[in-house]
Amino acid sequence: AALLPLMGIIGGGVDMSRAYLAQSRLQQACDAGVLAARKSLGSKVAVDGTVPTEAAELGNRFFNLNFRDGIYGTEDREFQLILESDYSVSGEASVRVPTSIMKIFGFNEVNIDVDCNAVLSFQNLDLMMVLDTTGSMRHTNAGDSQSRIESMKQVIRDFHPELDGNKAPGIRIRYGFVPYATNINRGHL
Repeated sequence: AALLPLMGIIGGGVDMSRAYLAQSRLQQACDAGVLAARKSLGSKVAVDGTVPTEAAELGNRFFNLNFRDGIYGTEDREFQLILESDYSVSGEASVRVPTSIMKIFGFNEVNIDVDCNAVLSFQNLDLMMVLDTTGSMRHTNAGDSQSRIESMKQVIRDFHPELDGNKAPGIRIRYGFVPYATNINRGHL
């Protein structure tokens, strides 16, 4: 009479330990896949709302290296990459672990689902601009309507709002300016 409950305890331990091992390895593979895809994506913007093909292929390759098809006796392995609105890359992975001993008690499989996310974030940015204020900057290049120094000033005025308007919330940008006007050796330029 004690054999049946004992088989249930041992079978549950064996099957569940294999399921937990598969879940842990699946989570690691999912993490590796989204990290590789996000790293590959870099600062490129995906305009169609999907992970670009090159980044998706790299993410899938990392996932496949970390969780081979059929490892631990698993079946129906699936992995999907998703590009979120904040350009983070999310992943969803699932697998079925068929039971061996627990089939006797009507439990044929354990379904495992994991999710993961990778975000590329920059906290702060220090930007230093070295500005030529020598006498040659007062000249106007052929075909230009303003002098070199006025053109440089306009570029700086346009550059600041461009950076400030595209930074993520919570990012601090510090600007520094170093003008130079003397002791410049430009060589043969």
